[in-house]
Amino acid sequence: MKKLLGVSTMAMLTFAAPAFAASNHNEKTVSRDFARLSKDGQHAFSDIAQAQQLLASNQSEKVGQAQSLIEDAEARLTKAISDNRAFVKAESELQPAPGHTPPAHTPNTTPVHWLPVGGQYVVTDALAPEKQTALGNANQHLQQGQTKLVGQDLQVVGTDVDYIVALAPLEPSAGDVHRASVFLDGGDAKDATEALSDALNNILLVSEDVVTTPAPAAPPSSAKHHHGA
Repeated sequence: MKKLLGVSTMAMLTFAAPAFAASNHNEKTVSRDFARLSKDGQHAFSDIAQAQQLLASNQSEKVGQAQSLIEDAEARLTKAISDNRAFVKAESELQPAPGHTPPAHTPNTTPVHWLPVGGQYVVTDALAPEKQTALGNANQHLQQGQTKLVGQDLQVVGTDVDYIVALAPLEPSAGDVHRASVFLDGGDAKDATEALSDALNNILLVSEDVVTTPAPAAPPSSAKHHHGA
């Protein structure tokens, strides 16, 4: 199996949806990718990642900042339940992206809400340095919402790209964040850190088109973006 290049879950925490068929990856296609993101979900998991890193540093002066991030993450996850980017599926229905190890646990068969909380364009083959740089720029511009620049970057890449989506289960993640808040209120930064790690570990990387906006019942499909050389 070819190895996906440049995929990092942490780097994806401002990310989007899976792969779509297109003869040209133009601004309209990129805008559609970006529009499928849950803004509150993205922000919440960015908060969670930052708070986890602050607490893991074991610096007491950063606990207050981490607590503020946790509170914001809780509020945003509560708001995200009504986000039309959320959709309901059981974990057992989701296919992990190629090149990524399936969860060590048995996938849950109980349907939950899933949020697209990050995404990244990837390729399956080695790229020339200038094209690898362009791919990195595309993902950075996607995080910034600069869809016109993303399209230009991907034209420089000039090869097939896949779009890997990071999905977070809303209810389990919200529970982990709440536990972190309770632990931190009780002065237990260690267990709070572990609870936030649990929330981050809930993220599932998929490549099939399971993200639908605004019709979550639409059947999944799988494809690639194609670019001219």
